[in-house]
Parts: sequence; structure tokens; C-alpha cells
Amino acid sequence: MKKSRIFLLAAMMLAGAATSVFADASAQAAAFPIERTQGGTVTSNGQSPAEEEKENAFDNLLKTKWLTFQSTGWLQYAFPNQSSYVIASYSISAANDFPERDPKDWTLKGSNNGTDWTVLDTRQNESFDWRYQTKTYNIPNQTAYKYYRLELSNHSGSILQLAEVKLYDAQQWPEPAKAQITASGENLPDEGKDKLNDGSSLTKWLTFQKSGWVTYRFDRPIAIDGYALTSANDFQERDPAEWTLQASNDGKQWVTLDTRKGEQFRYRYQRTGYSVRSDAKYSYYKLDMKANGGNELQLAEIEFIPKDSPLQSIVPSIEIRNMDAQGNGKLFDQALPDAQEQIKLIILKLNEILYGHPNRMDVGPKKVVIFIKDEDGVAWAGGGQVTISSRHLKNVSNSNTPLRHEILGILYHELTHLYQLDDDRYGEIGYMIEGMADAIRFKVGYHDRLAVRKGGTWKDSYGVTGNFFVWIDEHKRPGFLQELNQSLSPFDGVEWNESVFQKLTGSDVLSLWNEYQRSLPNP
Repeated sequence: MKKSRIFLLAAMMLAGAATSVFADASAQAAAFPIERTQGGTVTSNGQSPAEEEKENAFDNLLKTKWLTFQSTGWLQYAFPNQSSYVIASYSISAANDFPERDPKDWTLKGSNNGTDWTVLDTRQNESFDWRYQTKTYNIPNQTAYKYYRLELSNHSGSILQLAEVKLYDAQQWPEPAKAQITASGENLPDEGKDKLNDGSSLTKWLTFQKSGWVTYRFDRPIAIDGYALTSANDFQERDPAEWTLQASNDGKQWVTLDTRKGEQFRYRYQRTGYSVRSDAKYSYYKLDMKANGGNELQLAEIEFIPKDSPLQSIVPSIEIRNMDAQGNGKLFDQALPDAQEQIKLIILKLNEILYGHPNRMDVGPKKVVIFIKDEDGVAWAGGGQVTISSRHLKNVSNSNTPLRHEILGILYHELTHLYQLDDDRYGEIGYMIEGMADAIRFKVGYHDRLAVRKGGTWKDSYGVTGNFFVWIDEHKRPGFLQELNQSLSPFDGVEWNESVFQKLTGSDVLSLWNEYQRSLPNP
């Protein structure tokens, strides 16, 4: 049973939580071990019912479980491609019900042939204080093994179960690459080139030229999946409308990676991602840009998305199923021909905001399927699936809203539902869940912040609640969205309540709401 009126932060925040964990000049070292259970082979003894099979123990989902109809059992994990790792710590998570089924005694073993085993750790009389609790154990192992096996027994009865097992390497995630930035011009002291990399869309770089360039020189060569540009606070004519992205390893010989023309940012503070299809590593990345008709050029942020980011480890397989491809569903394909790449970039960004690092995540599908269907409504999500109404796409295509912009906004909102924490109480606090999903959409600029007016209550959900959360994140408590998401964990034995606002910001939610309302223009 969950405890009420107690707040427990489920994960520690990185220093400088407002800073992007993507490659940038101000990134901090990521002091997290690497979790190694991706893509391997799971074996076990005993019988398990359908949907409670052995693979569930390594699916990164606490709400699933492995169950066997025996009081004792074993789970074995073999790394893919005959790889071997020095596992220095591991964790076990309790399942959803019946504490007597929890592991009580166990032994962890390692092997390089699956036959001869070395005992690495033994535990006795262990217990879990609440459902879904995760307990981590350090072990003095210095040998790399291809196989790891847990041999377990329960507390009582004839059933053994657990939710999750994780194996952590002795290595830690590498420190993100740091960059030095140079530019063709800047407007010091408040609108200099370093503002492009400070993790805030409220600041900006500005140069009094119609065209200009910005170069990032990283302290080590990196390969990128893509990059993202965020529009600044005012004057749309200052936005870049065309540019070329080039890369180099000496700052002299350049390779063109991407060229864009006729680009537009519909809203202020809008973050637009662009994929890059290259595996080559470079130390220099340069954007050469031209403004959208104005005499000045400006941007709020430039992000480069490295292939070695820790968050890359959580990217699922992505499938698009257009069930109305011959009807209005073709509008999706026409507006988003790069859907696979865009969905990947969206998943990386929303999880950067919600978690910052994959080691903080206890939810997240291994596969995401996007359905386009001829149905009423707008869109909905659940169980690793997002469904978008082709009828809604048709309606948008007949409006003044660019269809690609609308689809990207929908994907930010609905994909957030697949990853966010919800305290398992949507019926009671649905305004928080929908508010958080729209907060992500506001944060990346796919709702118009400048159109928000006074009115409503903080529990009105969706955009009303979402923009309020973003305001707190940007004006009162950097990293608030990540902390608020963690406070909604259904796995920490704590029932969410409004005192979270007081504990995180020093002000109660109504005081925050009233201050936020005073910052908005009248209707």
C-alpha cells in the first residue's frame, strides 16, 4: 500500500539539470554505470504463464514480470554476439503483488561457457518494502563473463516472481563531448554565441547580419544522428530560412552533411530536428545560415545529437502502419516522409527532458508502433502504440496550420504518454498526466506560448496545465519537469500529492499559479 503525504524523489538529478545531455559545451560528466541487458538471450527453468515469461525480467518495464510455478528457480542472461562484461553491480525489482513470491535468497554466478560457474554474490533473508521496489547490490567482480545466472528462492508458497533484473558494467557512460563555439558575429554581452548552448530557449544568439555562421569544435570526434535548431523569442524574419551543415576534422577541409532551403519556424521557441545520415566522426560542425528576409540573424539553441549519447540505448524499434494509406492517411506520408527519423529524434528529446539519463528510467517500450487510422478523434496512446486519426489530418490540411507541424506536435504529446510516469492514478490525476504531455509539447515549441492568456485553473489539464509547468521549469526551478515526472513514479511506494510543488519550489501550487497568471497578458 502506498504511503500518503510523503514525498520521495525517486532519482538524483544531474548537476545543471536544465542543460541538454546532448553534445554541448556545458555538459557534465555522466556518473552512471552502463546497463548491459540489451539484445541478449534469456533462459530459465520452470514454466511461466503467457505474458509473464522470462524475457519480462529484462524488458526495462517494472509493470511486467517473470513468474514461475516453483518456489525456486533460475534466470540466465547471455550477452549478444558472445560479448562479455565485467558486471560490478546488479539490481532486482519486486513485482506487482504477493510479497511471499518475492526472492528471499539468491546467488549470482558468472560463466564464459554456460557450464562452469563462478559464484559472484550470495544474499539471504532479503525483503522488499513495497511493490516495484528496486534494490541494487555491488559486487567485487573483476572478471568479464559472457553469461550471468541468478538462482533464487522465494519467501513462501509455490510461486516465484520478480519484475526486473539489471546488470551494470564496471564502466561508466563516457562524459559528453564538450564544444568551443565560434561565430561570424554576436551581440554582446547578452546575446552572444554561448547562448546557443546554455540549455535555455529563453536566451539567444543574435548577429547584425543577414547571414552568418556558427562552428562547434568538440574536444573529441563525434558522429551525429542529427541536429536541432530552436527559434528565438521574437521577429520571425530573423529566423534562419536556409543553411548548410558541414563537418571537418581539421577546420579546413569540409564535408557537406545537410542542406535546407525554405525552412520556417511557426512559433517562437520552436525546436525543429533534422536527421543526418552519416556514421563518420568529426570534431568540427559548422552551420552557414541566411535569415528569413530580415537584416539580423538569430537562434535560441543549436543542438547536435551524438550517436554515443546514453539515451541512444533506449531508442526502440519503430514501425509505421498506415491503415488508411489510400485515403486521408496518405496525408501523413506526404507531410512526414522522414517519419522514422523524426520519431527517433522526438523520443530522444522527450526522454532527455523527462529523465536526463537512461539509468533513471523504469518504463519505456522496446518497440513503438504508429498507426494511422480512419477514425474520429485526434490521437491516443498506450501499450507501446500511438494512433493518429486520418480524419483529423484531413481537417488540419484544410486549415492554416501546416500539417507537418501538427503531426510533430501530436507525436511529442502522445509519445510522452509511452514514457512518462503516472502514479497509476490517471482517473484521479489525469490533469497531471495530460498536462505533462502538453508541457513537453510547449517546451519544444509545438504549442504557441505567446498565445497563452490569463484564465482557468491549474487543473484544467492539457495546454493550460502544461504551459504552467513549463513556466515553473524555466522561471522558478530549472529541471522541474524532470523532478515532477519522477515524483509521479508508481514504483516508489509514495502516493503523489500537491505538496510536491512546495517541496520542489518552496511555494505551494496556488501561489505559483497566481504568480504565473500575473505574468500572462489579458484575454
